Amino acid sequence: MDRTVFQTGIIDVGAHAVRLEIFEVKADGSYVLLENLSRATRLGTDVFRTHFVSPETSNGFSAIMCDYAARLKEYGISRVRAFATSAIREARNRELVIDRIRQDSGIDLEILESSREIELIALAMLRQLANTNSSTPSQILAMVIGSGSLFVMLVKEGALCFAEEIPLGTDRLAELFGAGIITLEQFSEELRALDIPQRLSESTNFSLSDPVHFVTMGAAPRLLTGVSSGEFSCSPEEAIRKMRTFREMTAAELGTLLKVSADDSAAAIGAAVMLESFLQTFNAAAFSCFSISTREAAVELMIREEITCENEPFRKELRSICLALGHKYGFDAEHARTVSVTAAALLKELESSFNFPVRSEMLLETAALLHDIGRFVDTRDHNLHSAYLISATQLPGLKSEEHQITAMIAGAHRGDVERAMLRSGSRTLLPEHRVLVLKLAAILRVADALDCARRGRFKDMVIHRRGVVLELRGTGNGFHSEIRELEMKGELFSQVFGIKVRIVES
Repeated sequence: MDRTVFQTGIIDVGAHAVRLEIFEVKADGSYVLLENLSRATRLGTDVFRTHFVSPETSNGFSAIMCDYAARLKEYGISRVRAFATSAIREARNRELVIDRIRQDSGIDLEILESSREIELIALAMLRQLANTNSSTPSQILAMVIGSGSLFVMLVKEGALCFAEEIPLGTDRLAELFGAGIITLEQFSEELRALDIPQRLSESTNFSLSDPVHFVTMGAAPRLLTGVSSGEFSCSPEEAIRKMRTFREMTAAELGTLLKVSADDSAAAIGAAVMLESFLQTFNAAAFSCFSISTREAAVELMIREEITCENEPFRKELRSICLALGHKYGFDAEHARTVSVTAAALLKELESSFNFPVRSEMLLETAALLHDIGRFVDTRDHNLHSAYLISATQLPGLKSEEHQITAMIAGAHRGDVERAMLRSGSRTLLPEHRVLVLKLAAILRVADALDCARRGRFKDMVIHRRGVVLELRGTGNGFHSEIRELEMKGELFSQVFGIKVRIVES
């Protein structure tokens, strides 16, 4: 039997409930659930209606967290991760709430940014899909239904290529349509206004006629399907019948049937309406509900960080999303890939002499793939447009500061560096982040210059370091355009690293 490495407590602060799950993690990366506690809260009711957590709700929330802290102390658990999702994330007084929880219970409450939440759920979903042997369509359309948000994800041939948060959860349905029964027609109209198929099509060439394996996740879908672990599957037709039956019930009737609270039954009815509408809108060839929760995804994150030591588990998915985003804005895909590969080679050469934080390569790759998307707006100052489009786009897998850094790197790949950084909000950056932007932007400038002729002649370049000169040898001869472009773009590299870059003819 594998030895226990550590025990941990995961607290998930949702809109209607605060849940504590205590896990035992083994040396092989497996884990066992030891205890599961759940207490009702009115956080979502407050925030989605007034944008604030009321004093009364804050008092109750604090009492729950203090009780959970006491329970964790009984176990002797010091590894605690407490996550707050859409309700606290959107509260205008969230800093005060977080501070009070820290003072009262000693627990540090982390705001789980939507991009981070998508990353956690997507990785857990992809792991479960990899373990599913059933024959399903090559496209998986996943809908994670929460109280405040809807996450939409598209997986093609095993790669995540689209992931967005849409501010439409079960609580928001009541906010939009009132506390009464929500009709299928009402939600279907709202769904058409969101234009989800068009969003998918712009980035991935998705068509409503494409057969998909429709996957849903979230607390309300789990209630409706009765799945507690693994996966629930049935035909799309049977799923539609089930959802229609549930949505035609009153909250009291469904609460009695499912043995849940009034809030949970109301959320389940909202989810039933959403799922029936989705299944009628998209060409579902299969239907599944996965039991994945944020708590399980958080445990898997801890295992990746502390046991398998993965720093960039979402990198492949982020790369796929960037390529789909580039497609949306009509970028030159081959040039983007070439610049990305060349930039990575330059970074690798410099790593032995200069300090680069963990995940620098991922940030550089993301900026390189997207550095030219601003041409969709205007060729002149396209670097500034690229920075804006990146900063305005959801990029799961990046923390908020990483997202800002990536936008700045792309914005500084040409033109005046200071202007680009100021336009992207460099005054809010920490000094070490500003230095990282300059380092990676300097590398990106050189990599972009080396492919200015779009011939990929430095994709497999040979690099030799000779003192303060970096000699680059590409394929062939006659690098007139590249040499000229490097003279214009290589100055920042020399300023940052104290090294001159020179192209060597064969």
